[in-house]
Amino acid sequence: MIDFQDKDDLRALGDIVRDIRDHSAGVNFMLVGAAARDLLLQHYHGVEPPRKTTDVDFAFAVSDWPAYMALTKRLIESGCFKPDERAQHRLRNRIGTVVDILPFGGVESPEAQIVWPPPDETVMSVIGYTEANAVTATVMLPGTVPLAVITIPMLALLKLFAWEDRHWAQPRKDASDLLFVLDHAFRMAGLERLLDIAPALFDLDDFDSDLAGAWLIGCQARTVIDQHSQRAQAIVTRASMIVARETDPNGPLCLIGEVEARNPERARRTLGAFGHGLTRVRAL
Repeated sequence: MIDFQDKDDLRALGDIVRDIRDHSAGVNFMLVGAAARDLLLQHYHGVEPPRKTTDVDFAFAVSDWPAYMALTKRLIESGCFKPDERAQHRLRNRIGTVVDILPFGGVESPEAQIVWPPPDETVMSVIGYTEANAVTATVMLPGTVPLAVITIPMLALLKLFAWEDRHWAQPRKDASDLLFVLDHAFRMAGLERLLDIAPALFDLDDFDSDLAGAWLIGCQARTVIDQHSQRAQAIVTRASMIVARETDPNGPLCLIGEVEARNPERARRTLGAFGHGLTRVRAL
């Protein structure tokens, strides 16, 4: 468990989580998205994020759409949250913070997609959410409020999928988050963990600690998928296809291009190292 009880700047997040816990009737949920990125990278590892976020995204494991509707109804009727007219999954808490309530589990299609009920009927991919929920990190927020948080390896994988699904409509955000996580992966993963998993990498003539960190993040995500997924091959195949396309020197390089990296070749190699970890190729 990661203890954040003494961090006053996380008290507002603790209040949101407490309100959800008090009125969600025990539904399992985890923190995802940029708020999870900030919680683990900034507050735990001391890495300042490339962009600030005020939105808070929670993913809820629900059995079906009626269960999800009942959940949001309870949260609204509690008086702690108000609906946001712009999106049916979006609420605002008592001080106006945007809180997204994202369902997964029983509402998914076999392809891990959800279709929001009318009038919206928007299709959204939740591939990897069930697997991520199996291995969350636990943090303790101010006020002694526990919270399950998506781990860094699974956050990177979900950011890859999110980028593919929505980068035409929402460019830069997911690509920036993904590469930021991969750039700082070695600092988060640590030398000892890399030595335990792949000591042979240190014998490479072109060993690079930052690329090794990105590789390790991919390898850890693959381990989670192999151990907790019934669709492991589909997830790995989809992820590796995205990485292969976006690291092909003769390809479009759309993901790298979105972040306007100062060193595009370095960014391409970092993303490639992540892909090699996912596919268990011991190369940087």
